[in-house]
Amino acid sequence: MRKNKIVLTDTNALFTDALRLVLASEEDLDVSVRGDTSSKVLRSLLAMRPDVIVIHQPRPDPEIIQILREMRRRLKDIHILFIVQEPTGDLISLASASTSVGIMSEAGSVAELLGALRSVVRGERYISTEALASIAPADVEESREDPLREVTPREREVLYWLSHGLTNREISQRMILSEKTVKNHVSHLLRKLDLTDRTKAAALAWRDGLPRISEDFFSLPAVQPMLK
Repeated sequence: MRKNKIVLTDTNALFTDALRLVLASEEDLDVSVRGDTSSKVLRSLLAMRPDVIVIHQPRPDPEIIQILREMRRRLKDIHILFIVQEPTGDLISLASASTSVGIMSEAGSVAELLGALRSVVRGERYISTEALASIAPADVEESREDPLREVTPREREVLYWLSHGLTNREISQRMILSEKTVKNHVSHLLRKLDLTDRTKAAALAWRDGLPRISEDFFSLPAVQPMLK
């Protein structure tokens, strides 16, 4: 039997250790723990390629949601389960635009957790009734297509630095690329996004939330294997 790789991420060691003990008896689950939800820890999972990332946060951090959105663009087979007290608009937006994303309440049972894990592994969306009940109407947004879905990881990194106001030369130094290559990436970006200039591209990136990700997520050594 193939075991599904589950990674529990939380700074609360008591919570993750208890969950690991509970899940250890499940024959189809291989559980490990990362005691942090920083951008560096989440970035490291790109190489690990788990089946499900379980994130416990009472109120999800907007930056973490943007990082996970970027990770799903790079690894479409990564599945995510949030355990929360209160869902946010950003989290609901991620779940509504993606399959293989789950949201469950901290008040849920172990049986529900197992069901939610297996649902997202199968590529299904899971939102518990408790989580749905706590969603404010203002948090519900219309599902929209990902505006960066046709953009490659390397082009998105160029867009990330561009949205922070860097010139092509400065981007080339950051990414260890020639200035001509960066210029070509910018041209490809504008064409794919149907935009006329880099200012409009930067505005789109900010609306999408890409620049909210910490700079260390895009450090070259860690993400190089994922940039194609």
